[in-house]
Amino acid sequence: MLRSIQTLRDTSTDARILAADGDQLALVGGGDDYYMPWHWHDCLMILLPRVGAVDFRDETRSAGTWLSEDRFVVVPQTLSHQTAARRTGHDHLAIYATDDQLTGIEARLGSLSRIRARLGTPTFFATSPEMRTLLGLCQACTPADVAAQSVRAHMVAALLIHCLSQIERGEQLSASTPATHGDALVSEVKSYIANNLAGDLSLDLIADAFGLSRRHVTRLFRDKTGMTIGEFHDHERLDRARDLLRTTDLPVGEVAWRVGLDSGSALARLMRRVAGVSPTDARKMARSDTH
Repeated sequence: MLRSIQTLRDTSTDARILAADGDQLALVGGGDDYYMPWHWHDCLMILLPRVGAVDFRDETRSAGTWLSEDRFVVVPQTLSHQTAARRTGHDHLAIYATDDQLTGIEARLGSLSRIRARLGTPTFFATSPEMRTLLGLCQACTPADVAAQSVRAHMVAALLIHCLSQIERGEQLSASTPATHGDALVSEVKSYIANNLAGDLSLDLIADAFGLSRRHVTRLFRDKTGMTIGEFHDHERLDRARDLLRTTDLPVGEVAWRVGLDSGSALARLMRRVAGVSPTDARKMARSDTH
């Protein structure tokens, strides 16, 4: 099934469109049940996961590849592929670049011959810290903010240039293997915990979110990180609590609630056990360090 750049423009809602100016198109995708069956485009596509992994499949290989938040894929035009979210809460950014757009970039920045030479098959590259920052900024503006829309279009253009630079100079990553599947899964579990600190994060809930058994997710997490899921959860709570104590005047009880603890005393016990200080002392020390 062909999904041309014009079709994508015409059928996408305003909330999904981050940039649609001339030959530039960038769309937010995802959702809890995200799935896109086999299709192809009449332009280049760059797919960048922002939250959660994507199962990416294409006609050149029999097995799928996980795309997590640390890597992106470049899909040549006319290449058939399909994508599906690996868990709830997923979202990504897809940038579509026409030949005319690439020619325009080439006229401004110089030859893209080395980049074009790497675009014959789906290629995977690491997402740089700068790209992750731009990715977050691109999606931070509300669709109704006209001024922000203009800024966002420039940020999408900057993100595309960073992607092209990474394609030209970065080391191409191999398709994922069972070992990297495990790395990606652990990265997903970490992200899931960090994004749901205030919720009920029992081990059963985490295992169910990823379609795994308690035993498998527990063993995999310990093997990859050297700590239990509970220990990582406590460290994430502690980091978030420290940040709130440092940057806000919220009561200790409110800070505790925001990191998923029942009371200020529960937060105090956690901080004393892990960090050796009380919330009040942690707040005083953090603020004295800034003066």
